[in-house]
Amino acid sequence: MRVAVAQYEQACSLDANFNLIRQITERAEQDGIDLLCFSGDFLGFDQDQSDSLKTLLDLAREFEIEILTGEIVATGGRRVQSALIGRDGALIDTVPIGEIKSIRTCLGATIVLSQEQAYSEEVDALAGKLRPSVMVMQTTANSLLELEAIKELAISRSFNQAHLIICVSGVGRGRDENFLGSSLAVFQGEIQVEADVDMGELLIFSVDLASFINYDELRDPVEIPELLKQKYSHTPTCTHDSE
Repeated sequence: MRVAVAQYEQACSLDANFNLIRQITERAEQDGIDLLCFSGDFLGFDQDQSDSLKTLLDLAREFEIEILTGEIVATGGRRVQSALIGRDGALIDTVPIGEIKSIRTCLGATIVLSQEQAYSEEVDALAGKLRPSVMVMQTTANSLLELEAIKELAISRSFNQAHLIICVSGVGRGRDENFLGSSLAVFQGEIQVEADVDMGELLIFSVDLASFINYDELRDPVEIPELLKQKYSHTPTCTHDSE
């Protein structure tokens, strides 16, 4: 299976962001991508995004690509942390904000974590129950030290919690902060691809589902780097859906 991770600087307008997303999706189709992953803030900040899901459904259908989104307004005006869209343009599943649940992408059982969830030790227990093959962490980094801590966490999780860890982030200016690109993919302890910290790019890699090992006897607690734990002074409430 071929996977793409879209790292880019969000534009000021929603239309400009969708122009870029269309270019990314078209490029992904040309490269034979099966699953295209976007960051948590992939549509930008503080904008009316009420028709965004329909646009993405149309893009998935047009380019026949499965899409995993960041935060978006779903059916009925409900904002969700992530939506999974099939290559036929159908909405497969959504992840409610604040919830950790397993969704079935073309790669298998997948959990999508917000940054706050990704840095929570509660994920250990949930990973043991949900047994994901893939974990997507929608994270951002403000420093090189933080970037290295994210990489350390991703490698550790790929040994103990899921075969494939995908980190996907924006880059550049957003919410009055400067973000370093921290997108990467780690498969069973080995970094497959890693983004440039200063620029947007489409990371592409392949994964052989047949090479997934049995993690049932190997899952151990993961130590969250102290630098990442310090980003949130309280412990987030993680709920989960075992279906």
